[in-house]
Amino acid sequence: MSPLMHTLLAQVGAGRIQGGWEYIWAAYVIAWTSISLYALSLWLRRPGKAANETKE
Repeated sequence: MSPLMHTLLAQVGAGRIQGGWEYIWAAYVIAWTSISLYALSLWLRRPGKAANETKE
């Protein structure tokens, strides 16, 4: 094996991701925050009693 290839393989490592749970938890937080904000926006935009009474 050439010294260049050996150096490249040493920089790459074992080929497995070490750790990475911070990214997974960040993705969960972003997803649940987005879902919660969307649900809140739907709840705030729901038609109220006053809107239903004026239509009749």
